[in-house]
Amino acid sequence: MSLAQQKVVVLAYPGYQELDFWYPVLRGREEGATVHIVAAATTGAESILGYPVIPDTDAADLDPASVDVIIAPGVAPWDLPQPSGAQVALITAVHTAGGRVASVGNGASVVAQAIGDQAERVVSADGTNELAELFATIRRGV
Repeated sequence: MSLAQQKVVVLAYPGYQELDFWYPVLRGREEGATVHIVAAATTGAESILGYPVIPDTDAADLDPASVDVIIAPGVAPWDLPQPSGAQVALITAVHTAGGRVASVGNGASVVAQAIGDQAERVVSADGTNELAELFATIRRGV
């Protein structure tokens, strides 16, 4: 299964880990998915190293039923992601609508805030080194 013709949402919050965020964005685009970046603030977010990302979509503008997969990347290992309420609500709504949910590293804490310990249609990578396998799992349809 390819990501072509699928809608992928990647979350961004302050201190995002560069590879945890950009790998899903670029891989999704490479495979022909429509990738939306939803940040915790309308002004965007800066990575651990200070690289800015500007969101292209607001969480309120997305139809959760149209999202195939939503990805919560990690932040610095000594920190925890600080998602917005709208980002957490979007994960909940996408999962409830039947979409898949993925996380990388400590991005799993964001997923836990949104859907608790529900494991159906949820996949995670413990860290950056597992991103290729995460995407292989997502392609298989979780």
